[in-house]
Amino acid sequence: MSQLSNVLVAELDPISSVSEAYRSLRTAVRYKKVVPAGQGMVLMVASPKTQEGKTTTLANLAITYAQEGKSVVVLDCNLRQPALHEMFGAKNSKGLVHFLTKGLTAQEVITPTGIIGLDLIASGGQPLNPSELLGSAQMNALMNELKMRYEVILIDSPSTLDYTDACLLSEYSDGVMLVAKNGKTKREWAKQARTQLEQSGARMLGIVFNQ
Repeated sequence: MSQLSNVLVAELDPISSVSEAYRSLRTAVRYKKVVPAGQGMVLMVASPKTQEGKTTTLANLAITYAQEGKSVVVLDCNLRQPALHEMFGAKNSKGLVHFLTKGLTAQEVITPTGIIGLDLIASGGQPLNPSELLGSAQMNALMNELKMRYEVILIDSPSTLDYTDACLLSEYSDGVMLVAKNGKTKREWAKQARTQLEQSGARMLGIVFNQ
């Protein structure tokens, strides 16, 4: 059994107020009616800068979807500073990069997390050309395949203001959530990140205030 990170409160302490906050977030997304019923929903979680709680928010939200009985996959598209594999206590020896560059199939790069209904595609490393890989035809093909297999696909992205990757990834997403950390994120950063994402065609679902 893999060792889950203690930040995965939704799994480790499901009756806590923090877990309830993640469930409220899941409900808020439902009311946005992001995609028609019966179609895989792709949500991207972004943040203006690093260390704002984006990956923690994504992982806990994914767990609440799995607890609801949905089939869920989390996709580590932060090829700059991948962290999802550590949260779920998984190895990063194969993942997205291997699908995009080594010809592995989607099935070969999917890792079960040990949580029922929740799978992980780790980054598989830190390549030299993340933007090119994330904007490739192979990436588009993977997203189409995942939408056939899963009800909820959650994408973790690098910080919006530091790299173009998040804007590229928003093209695959039905909705984008921006995570801002109370007391850390400057208001201008959040506005700037939102503007950049909207200009790339992202459907902004709203801002999540962390802590």
